[in-house]
Amino acid sequence: MIELVSGVLRDKGATSCLVDCHGVGLGISISLNTFQDIDHLQHGDTVSLFTYLHVREDAMQLFGFSTVDEKEMFQLLIAVSGVGPKLAIAILSGGPSGDLKASIGREDVAMLTRIPGVGKKTAQRLILELKEKIKTADGFEYTDVASTGNAALHGKVNEALLAMISLGYKQQDAKRAIDKVLSNTPGDPSLEEIIKLALKEM
Repeated sequence: MIELVSGVLRDKGATSCLVDCHGVGLGISISLNTFQDIDHLQHGDTVSLFTYLHVREDAMQLFGFSTVDEKEMFQLLIAVSGVGPKLAIAILSGGPSGDLKASIGREDVAMLTRIPGVGKKTAQRLILELKEKIKTADGFEYTDVASTGNAALHGKVNEALLAMISLGYKQQDAKRAIDKVLSNTPGDPSLEEIIKLALKEM
């Protein structure tokens, strides 16, 4: 399996790039997120991408990712019934993988169906087949909806927790800070307020 490609960038577009590896030109399909991550690179610059080689009876296609997290999410997506590599790339192009995980974790069908190519049935399959896998892979414990009694607040809490983890804070410390904010803040605070106040508690 080709796990990583490093070489000279010869061409790039929103959905693919061409990398020269010691005289061999590799066409690599990429998501919009990866394109944005490498968009600053110019023709002739060195580029490194984590890769996944998808093999079929009639074709081989190489997919590239700027982060390991995006590659792992791609592999989870293509394991879902009815989701092929092209749709998986389209789903990843819908936003950061952290946001996608949060939407799946809180079973947000409406958010998932905003991604081009994802209908209600596909969104439901993503949730059914990936929610527990994502929790296991990330070690991330989503807040129980029943414990908050408020589905909207539940979603904001999970997004705030993911945001703080992405900033480098430990999950346990971030949860403790968010819990303190919720206990001391009346009403229904916004996501931005929860994150801002929780950061002050760290």
